[in-house]
Order: sequence, then C-alpha cells, then structure tokens
Amino acid sequence: MKRFPSSHLFTAELVPLFKKQLELCKVKEGETIILFNDTEFNEQYPAACLAAAKELNAEVFLMTFPTDMKTFSSKAILNAWKSADMIIGMTTAAAWLYSKAHNEALAAGARTLMIEEPVEVLRRMFPCEEVRQRTINGANLLKKGKILRITSDVGTDLTMSKEDRPGISQYGISDIKGRWDHWPSGLVACAPVENTAEGTLVIDTGDIILNLGRYVQSPIKLTIREGNILKFEGGLDAKLLQDYFEAPKEKNAYQVSHIGWGTDHRAQWNSIGLKFWEWGGLMDAESYYGNMQIAFGSNFMSNLGGKNVCKFHIDIPCRNHSFYVDNQLVVDKGIIIPPALK
Repeated sequence: MKRFPSSHLFTAELVPLFKKQLELCKVKEGETIILFNDTEFNEQYPAACLAAAKELNAEVFLMTFPTDMKTFSSKAILNAWKSADMIIGMTTAAAWLYSKAHNEALAAGARTLMIEEPVEVLRRMFPCEEVRQRTINGANLLKKGKILRITSDVGTDLTMSKEDRPGISQYGISDIKGRWDHWPSGLVACAPVENTAEGTLVIDTGDIILNLGRYVQSPIKLTIREGNILKFEGGLDAKLLQDYFEAPKEKNAYQVSHIGWGTDHRAQWNSIGLKFWEWGGLMDAESYYGNMQIAFGSNFMSNLGGKNVCKFHIDIPCRNHSFYVDNQLVVDKGIIIPPALK
C-alpha cells in the first residue's frame, strides 16, 4: 500500500486486527518474527504488526530495505530469514517473493506472509473458514490433475501440462511450517510445466491487467507456443501489454508462470477502479470467485515448484473462462461446479 497515512494515530486501531491475524497464523510466545518493509511503504502496518507480535510475546524485529532493491541474496538476509519462525513482508514491490532468500527461508521451515492491501480490503476479506475449506479442496483437486485446459466464448483455448507440480491454496493465513500466503487471499493455483502451454488466450473487455491497474477496453489475443507468448494482437491494450513485456528485455518474461481460479465470494471486481490509487484491489481481482487468473514470468518459488527465474512477473485475472482439470469441468464460464469447491 503506497499511500502514506494521514495520521499516525490510526495505527492504534490496526493493532487488534493484526493481532487477530497473527493468532490465526499461530504466532506464539518465544517465536522469532521478522517484519520487513521498504522506505516507500505505509509506516502504519509494520508498527501495528510489531505491537501485535509483542502482545503475543513473540521476539519481533523490523528490517527496512531501499525501495529500489531488486535482489534478495545477501548473506545477512539469508541468515536472518532462515533463522526466523515467521517472516512478514509489507512492501511496495514483490521482488522478494520469487527470491533465493524466500525459497531458503521456506525450506528452513519459516512461515511467510505478504500484507499489502488497504485496510478496507484486509477487513472485508479477513480469513474465514468457508473460503479456507473451498480453497484447500480446490488445491487438492488441482494437485491430482495432469492436463489443464482453459476455454472461453471469445476465443481462449489453451492447454498445458501440470504433471506432478503441486496445487497451492491461498486463504490468507500462513499457519504451518514452510507455507507462504498473502493476506487477504482466496485462490487456487499451480505452475504448469515450462514450455508445455499451447494455444490461444483472449483477454476480453473488462478483464484486468493488474500491473497496469487497467481494465481492458478491447480484446487482446495472445498466441502461445511451447509455453511462451509469440504474438500480441489487438488495439491499444494489446500494444500497452506488449510494451510492458518488452521493457525489461527478459526472454523468460513471456513464459506462463502460474494459473488457477479465485475462491473468495467477498472479492469485488471493481476494486481496482476504486483502490488502485493506493495500490489496492489486486487481491480482489486475483481472488474474485470463479475468475481465471493467469500469470507470466517468474515462478521460482518452492511452494509452486516452478523453474523460471527472471525479474519480470505479471498477473492477468479474467472472467467468464472455463477451467478443466484433466477432463473435469471445474469452472464453467466463471461458475464453480464441484459441490465441495463452491
């Protein structure tokens, strides 16, 4: 959340909310908690989280990084994170998510959590058992699948191999060793095997290019071969998207990163339009019930099992898509079908 608070006094109102969240994450007396932020981030969240952790008698530390920090591979970070029981990131950029330090921290058993959304979103989409259970059930179904297929009435027909890659669940709580999550969240995802995605993806009018904070005004047709985007077709939105991919000059940026569907009935599709000015609404779009979300670029995180390493990552939530796991229709044009997943 980039907007700075108008009053430092508001921090006092956040402490009970953050304490409740940390209790869900099973923070307990004597645990080592590392909070980290960057110099541009809202100061209230780290302060409230620090106070909440202290109320739970945890040993808590705060690390602050420069906003333009792009790599997280120093020994100081690695050693600190690997020794922590829980790591909580509150930053304006998510470069740390697919980093060596994060992967090693997860492998060492640390629980990790991302918090970036505005307070209104944190409260409205606070973790609940209904979302948690349907998300876990969805991830279990996805885990068993081998072949994924995505279709839509506007022309999407994309198939990819998942093989033995895990299905992951995001429900806003990091409550077990080696788990990462994002508060708030409600989604199921997996990283398909690199170079296996084949077909066409059509990003339709009203779908969202998250990194641009933009609702698409006219359809974008992406031709995907061997897991990579080969062609962008369409009007202004297609050109803006292509420019965004080309800017970092990274070959691996065009590779499918992860794919899944949203599971939170409280998420709002219009939140980007209302909240993006303070970098909010991203998790509304990603978690929107029955959406199809596809991402491109880096997916090198141990929980996902992805192998693509690059500095680029973009998320594109789309409505009105159908999602097949093997031959089972799981989401039909935005409507979740299996009863245990509804």
